[in-house]
This record gives sequence, C-alpha cells and structure tokens, in this order.
Amino acid sequence: MTEGRDDVRRKDRPGDRTSNKYAAKKAASERLAAERAAQQRAARNRNILIVGTSTIAVIAVIVVIVVVGMSQHKGTSSANAITPAGASITDVITKAASDTSATPDFSGIAGPPKSLSGSGLNGSGGHPEVLYVGGEFCPNCAATRWSLAIALSRFGTLSNLKQTTSSEGSLATLSFQGSSYTSQYIDAVLKENEGQNHEEIDKLTSSEQSLFSSVGQNGFPFIDFGGKWAQVGTLLNPNDFSGKSHDDVVKAIGDPNSKLGKEIRAGADVYTAIICETTNNQPSDVCSSQGVKAAESALHGGK
Repeated sequence: MTEGRDDVRRKDRPGDRTSNKYAAKKAASERLAAERAAQQRAARNRNILIVGTSTIAVIAVIVVIVVVGMSQHKGTSSANAITPAGASITDVITKAASDTSATPDFSGIAGPPKSLSGSGLNGSGGHPEVLYVGGEFCPNCAATRWSLAIALSRFGTLSNLKQTTSSEGSLATLSFQGSSYTSQYIDAVLKENEGQNHEEIDKLTSSEQSLFSSVGQNGFPFIDFGGKWAQVGTLLNPNDFSGKSHDDVVKAIGDPNSKLGKEIRAGADVYTAIICETTNNQPSDVCSSQGVKAAESALHGGK
C-alpha cells in the first residue's frame, strides 16, 4: 500500500507537471513549424507553377512566330517554285514551233542578237552548239526563254521543261533547269547559272565561263549560236509580260492578234533564222519558211 501511494505522489510532483507543459509546448511548436513548412512548400509550388506557365506561354509565342515566319517564307518561295511545265505550255510551244507561215512583226524586238566573227562552235555531239546562260531571278531571261524554247523545238525535242516566276519583276516564265535536248541538227547546252536568290545552280565549265565573260560580258541572258551570233541581254521587253500569268502568256502565243504573242513568235523566228545559218539551212522545211526567211532578211538589214 505504501508503494502504491508513493507511486501516486511521484506522478503529482511539480517537476512532472513542468515536464508535461514543456512537452505540450514542444508539440505545439512542432505543429506550427510543420504548418509553416507546408505553407512554404505550397508557396514554392505556386511559384513554380507560375514560372512554368509563363515559360510555356513564352515558348508558345516563339513557336507561333517561327511557324508564321516559316509559312511566310514558304509562301514566298512557292511563288517562285520550279515545277514541270504544264500541258498547256508544252502544247502551245509545240504548235508555235510547227507554224512558221506568218510574216513576223519585228517591231517588238527590244534587243536583237549581234553577229560574231569568230569560228564556228560545235557541241559534244559534233553539231553547232547553242549555249544558253541565264538566271531564274532575271526578268530579261524570263522574257527571252519563251522565244528560245519555240525556236529550239523546231530543230529537236526539248524535254523536262519547267515553269517558274522570276523573283525580280514577278514575270511568268520557263526554266531550263534540269531540262534536256536532242536534235540531229544542233547541240544545245541550257544552263540556269543562278537561281531565284542569285545562288549558283548550273555551274559553267571553264570554256563556257570564258565565252560568257568575253562575249556575254557576264550579263544574263547570254546565248551563243554556234559562234556565229550572240544574244546579249534581252530579246523582248520584260514590261510586256508584267502582270501576266502563265495562262495569259499561253493564250497570247496561241492568239495571232495578240501583241505579246506576235512578239514571242517574232523572237522565235529570229532565233530560228540564226540557227539555220549554223545548220546550212536544215531542216529545209523550217529554214525556207516565210517567217524564217523574213527574219533572216531583217537580221541582214533587209538584204
């Protein structure tokens, strides 16, 4: 019994009550610290969320800017894309090549070819060579290619013809990039030396570069016709093509009353007459036709 009372007395001692208060206060402090830690973690999480959301928003804006920029760039480049020539283009060139009966009107010839005094120039096939050097950006080239394509088609087959729009002047035109040509009368080397952004596309050989520099003065377009004639600069006025689509040009070539169509066909007759001089007037049905004979006379001052 005494031991039991002693136990009770020990539990009620002042030291024990102080210890209990300390423990309660410590527990309260720990709970408060835990609550503060939880609040701090929540605040950090909110800050992370805000920063993360802001970062995502910034990234989203950057992505939009990049996508818009790419789409705008794509739109600009697609306007000058190099694509296979449509059937309407190849058909009208073939038809114009077979028609040499009309008397051409040379009033629209802006820059006639000039006669050369050098020796004849033959290509790899042993035939007189027609060397064309142009640039896809070039408005003068844009105007000239139509007549040249028709003239070449009178002596052989022009394959893989392309269509494009010049980056300067926005003129509907053709491109000889990647094209090929076969003929029993002439060899044709057709090079688009520079692209829409003046970048080098078709590299010239050392002999081609020498001819381009010495005779062509490094100007586009340059066409050497077997070393006998050269086209330096424009044949037709590029302004006459301004605002016209490929379909417009096709319709003009097929229309005997169209001013632009007459200019293109007259240019083709001029080039045809020049090529006939390098082939000894072969094929005869082409070289003896009314339109080509008229062009030949005009080239030699009406003689």
